[in-house]
Amino acid sequence: MSLHKLSFVLIGSLLIGSTAIAQSDAYIVEFKDKPASVDAAAVLSKKSLARRAKFNIPFTTEDQPVYRGYKMAISQIDSTIIRYALKWHNGVVINASKTAISEIAELTFVANIRYVGQAEIPQNIEQPKFITPVVKLKESAIRTDNLVPEDYGKAYSQNKQIQITDLHQNGYNGKGVTIAVFDAGFNAIDKIPSFLKHQANGLLTFGFDIAGLDNVLNIKDNHGTAVTSCIGSYHKGEYIGSAPLAHLILFRTEYAATEYPIEELNWCKAAELADSAGVDIISSSLGYNQYDDKSLSYTHKDLDGETSYSSKAARVASQKGIIVLNSAGNSGDNQWRKIGTPSDAAAVLTIGAADKNGKPGKFSSQGYNALGTVKPDIAAMGVLASVASPSGSYYRGYGTSYSTPIAAGGVACLVQAFTETHPDTIKRAIRITASQSMTPDSFLGYGVAQLNTAADLLLLKKQGAVLPKIMSTTQNFVNVYTGNTNIIEYQVFQHRKFLLLFNIKKKVAEGENKSNMGFYRINLSDSPLKCSKRYTIKIYLTSNVDTYELKSSELYNCLN
Repeated sequence: MSLHKLSFVLIGSLLIGSTAIAQSDAYIVEFKDKPASVDAAAVLSKKSLARRAKFNIPFTTEDQPVYRGYKMAISQIDSTIIRYALKWHNGVVINASKTAISEIAELTFVANIRYVGQAEIPQNIEQPKFITPVVKLKESAIRTDNLVPEDYGKAYSQNKQIQITDLHQNGYNGKGVTIAVFDAGFNAIDKIPSFLKHQANGLLTFGFDIAGLDNVLNIKDNHGTAVTSCIGSYHKGEYIGSAPLAHLILFRTEYAATEYPIEELNWCKAAELADSAGVDIISSSLGYNQYDDKSLSYTHKDLDGETSYSSKAARVASQKGIIVLNSAGNSGDNQWRKIGTPSDAAAVLTIGAADKNGKPGKFSSQGYNALGTVKPDIAAMGVLASVASPSGSYYRGYGTSYSTPIAAGGVACLVQAFTETHPDTIKRAIRITASQSMTPDSFLGYGVAQLNTAADLLLLKKQGAVLPKIMSTTQNFVNVYTGNTNIIEYQVFQHRKFLLLFNIKKKVAEGENKSNMGFYRINLSDSPLKCSKRYTIKIYLTSNVDTYELKSSELYNCLN
């Protein structure tokens, strides 16, 4: 079931404009080969080409469009409508009668035909226009420097939990980063206060409605409006999202009333369009496992990151240099229980839902994937998260649909901060700095994201820092940059003055382990640091070469 539908059940969102629309059988027709026909500049934007050049990503046959001659041959068969082509799957998605399918199967260049469910019969197929609405305002500045908690309004807690507020204070707010949002519709998104300044600054773009095959995205459904607000909303004093200066491109891929694999293929088409447009990040609060036609549904063993249509597209998008975030799902407390797809793809950052205390939401879908890859990867707030409604007000809801865009905005801040860093390196830093990275599980994966800590690690790596240092401390753990050391032996001591005269040293932790990417988190849960300004922290860190005495750069703050 698509994740947005589950969110409707949980938060009571309303579907709009429900009128009967004629449907017919839909299929994907895959071809045996793909004759090369164009160069990269003919199908990719300058921004997409720049991303490939920056990360040395080649233009391959996969990037070539589906061969025009094959599409023409299919289109000439009676009772056949080509909805769109999929270059990464080398095929076309069509509405067709069974008689037409029999004729198509006889074509020598056809490799495979699969039924993908019922789909609305398009009356008029439009070409993507990518419309950027414009609003003129007397004051249109979007600023995130020197924000105080009151400025974030209802979004403060969810931003602070994953250290978004720290990233904003450090000057990172998503500026220059492009995020594609996939959802079921974006009702009134261009009308509400959250996005007026975005339109004044050209930061909100309607990509394409792949489900309806038109360029109208600001109707159909409320869910996408709520989801997108988590990233981009800028309504100072009421609600500020996690990356308010990111450029948002919206894509509709879902039919709210039905559930068939064609919606996965719509997702795939959106990913291709997003790649061609040059996006840096895809944020998808959608997922698939069970369909209206049960014969088309997945089993748990299918969720290996390699079987489904959407997991293949997510994997390819990642290979093209895009960071893909997808919600884990809201099935943790029902019979299915597990994640869906494309959250099963190893390259995807799969996002679970946590409450304000960092505990997993009961509904948050569980991992791992069928191959044993840790899923979800990380978590953000999805229990009573604040979101915007098409009325312009804000409310609290439940769902990994919300934790995903909250996290996506934070990832955009990291991409802004480290423009030359490979996306895989950024994802790895996010995983290993999350709250339970040393002991991942199937509920929160590596834990609640700690994105400013990830930024600190990436900066130290970028600077080529060799010597270890304490990065930060809380009552329950110490984040250590281990430099060039791999295997470390550590002892943690608290030091205090007794009667202001005598030094007293107490060992609170010790151990031996391997560092990962120059990072190690020392867990103090068995002996948490006492909250007193008389205490300092010293770590004696021993590698196979040297011993270092690390002293905390600042005392443990009682407010942590």
